[in-house]
Amino acid sequence: MELILLQSVEGLGHPGDQVKVRDGYARNFLMPKGKAVPVSPDALRGLSKLKKRAEEEEKALLSTMEQLAAKIAGTLVQITARATEEGHLFGSVTERDVHHALTAAGWQLPLRAVRMLAHLKEAGTTDVELHLHGTITTLVKVEVLPVDAEGNRIEVVAPTHAAAAPAEAPAEEDEEADEEPEAEKPAKASKAPKGEKPGKGEKGEKPEGKAGRQKA
Repeated sequence: MELILLQSVEGLGHPGDQVKVRDGYARNFLMPKGKAVPVSPDALRGLSKLKKRAEEEEKALLSTMEQLAAKIAGTLVQITARATEEGHLFGSVTERDVHHALTAAGWQLPLRAVRMLAHLKEAGTTDVELHLHGTITTLVKVEVLPVDAEGNRIEVVAPTHAAAAPAEAPAEEDEEADEEPEAEKPAKASKAPKGEKPGKGEKGEKPEGKAGRQKA
């Protein structure tokens, strides 16, 4: 279907542009929202007036969105989610969760305005970007509060790390430790000079024999 845009549509065009879109997109979104009208002789005849009116409406919308961006910037919303004692969520916080929290806080925004690089899976505070209109963006803060299965707040416990390695000993001590003392070699038994045999006395004296006794 061919339409004439009355408002800027991201990725499609600006007021007064003639565009071709799917019938469902035209009938279900663009036309009901007043963002476009079908191309017709009447629309073409009044195109200049249409463009002028659309441009004025666009300027008014931009001004409104700029004011909203300034007001909502830095706003903090809180979302509770089941988590472990270390703060790891059992699920994740999505764009829909953030949009619901903003709506509950009184901010009227379309769901598509919430843009997240990744869903939140940890407790804590994170900046989330809002695309309000065209190039108008701002940041809000989303704090994820960890709770248990009964909805009670959990105090996040820091993860336990492995015990730190002992400090290294001074270099001098290391060097001394590396140098092992030389083992003392056992002293060699002294040998008797060649040609000399040890006396019998050295091996122990034998008792006198019969020859040494006097005859009765």
